[in-house]
Amino acid sequence: MIPDEPEGWQTDAPGPFVTIRAGGPLEGVVTMTAIEGGHARTLVTASWTQDGHARSDSVEVGSYEHARIIAREVVDELAAGHAPDLSRD
Repeated sequence: MIPDEPEGWQTDAPGPFVTIRAGGPLEGVVTMTAIEGGHARTLVTASWTQDGHARSDSVEVGSYEHARIIAREVVDELAAGHAPDLSRD
């Protein structure tokens, strides 16, 4: 479960403050990392294995709420066995 709001210590700490193991055939993992000095910007990163090769994709978003929505969508995609596309228009 992704928390509704990050705790202060989470957004000040180096590295991801949320890690979700999506499971499924792609063995996916999704992380959310606060961007230092990013004024609430958050990096959402997905990693998975496909055809024996490690893959990853990420996107930087302007708010924690937006990052939560994207992370949930990506977890669902990975769990269903679909490689996510985090590119945004």
